[in-house]
Amino acid sequence: MRKLWRDRLHPAFAAVLAALMAASMMQALPKAAGAAGETAGEDGVYRIAALGDSLAAGYEYGMEKQANPVAYGFVERVWEQALFRGFKAEYVNYGIIGLRTEGLEKLLARAERGEGSGPEDLLAEGQEAFVDPRISSLVGDGAAVRRNIESADLILIQVGGNDLAAYIQMLGSGQTDEADAWLEGMLDRILASLETSIRTIHRINPDALVVIGDQYSPVPKNIMDQQVPYYEKLQDAVKQTTGKLEELSARFAAEGRDVRVAYSASRFVGRELTYTKVLAAYLNKETDIHPNQNGYDAMGRAFAEAVWGDYREPSPREEGVPITIFVNGKELKPGNEKPLVRNNFTFLVLRDIAAALKADLAWDNKTKSATFTLSGRKVVLTPGSAVMMVNGEPRTIPAPPFTEGGRTYVPLGALSDALGFDVVYRNTLKTAFING
Repeated sequence: MRKLWRDRLHPAFAAVLAALMAASMMQALPKAAGAAGETAGEDGVYRIAALGDSLAAGYEYGMEKQANPVAYGFVERVWEQALFRGFKAEYVNYGIIGLRTEGLEKLLARAERGEGSGPEDLLAEGQEAFVDPRISSLVGDGAAVRRNIESADLILIQVGGNDLAAYIQMLGSGQTDEADAWLEGMLDRILASLETSIRTIHRINPDALVVIGDQYSPVPKNIMDQQVPYYEKLQDAVKQTTGKLEELSARFAAEGRDVRVAYSASRFVGRELTYTKVLAAYLNKETDIHPNQNGYDAMGRAFAEAVWGDYREPSPREEGVPITIFVNGKELKPGNEKPLVRNNFTFLVLRDIAAALKADLAWDNKTKSATFTLSGRKVVLTPGSAVMMVNGEPRTIPAPPFTEGGRTYVPLGALSDALGFDVVYRNTLKTAFING
């Protein structure tokens, strides 16, 4: 048995990893729809655009088999971080399975001209075909791609793994000298292509903050008690890539342009088997080298820290508190009366919600109704009624207020929206964000 594993670890393991890094497994994936980059634009909406390969797309093995797959990768986590900071935030994700740096360069060049891209437009040299069926739907409208880049406060880039797939294969087959010579030239080509892509972005949007992820390596040092002999060589290649990205960042800084590096590679070192799907894929003879949720979390932290300097999370919830609520970047601490969740809607006591939203509250004992006013908006709710009045106009709400234990509870989302706030609930965090 030990010999079997040892035999499988050499050219076979390298070949599988290289093939996987070429991202030939994708069938379907969903799409999402102050100082630049750190604060929102003039309209108060913080916009994020993501570009790159399957890591940017947030792909996890088996997504294509799900009826309604929803990606939760590092891009979605960065979007959540914007919500934590009190922004009305939006994002668009142009992560494309199999994309190489040359393909990204072509995509951006076409977008700058307002031209859309199909699979044939993004082929890199020696790349026979893409397998991502979403290319045309994602980037077929070049004018829309350009508009989203032009309006973005923050642009995230994660690309390069597909370019370096051949390096693993050469190392696994024992071609060490050839691999090293190839790597040197390939890193120069990757960085030249990235520089061209970023300059295109800056022609479209001179004020955007651009953050580039360093090189992702899923290869573990040991697997099944056997050592991967080229692990240190791969780690050295990762460090070389990081150094090149830092040089690129410094060049842009000298021109007064803000291009930063997100350092996630070091977070995977020694944790490859717990941060990726590699072990499961290897044992089950499946085809996946992507991060699992631990890995995407590590990447999200790296990108968020590159932008804002820290990574925010909800405080541990008290027993009996089903949801965390943030209002304009501040976590709402429940008082004596905790939030209630009924039929998937969150309710707060009248005075708690008024204090959280900084709205004026008046209770009419005659009509048994509550009136909230804020910034010229007036909202009237009546316990038991599925209709609220917003500036004198009736509006149906799916979850009417109710009275329980002598307290009147009001639907948080409906009231916040009526008062002009942006309301986002993230089931991933069991957290509601109310920003406005």
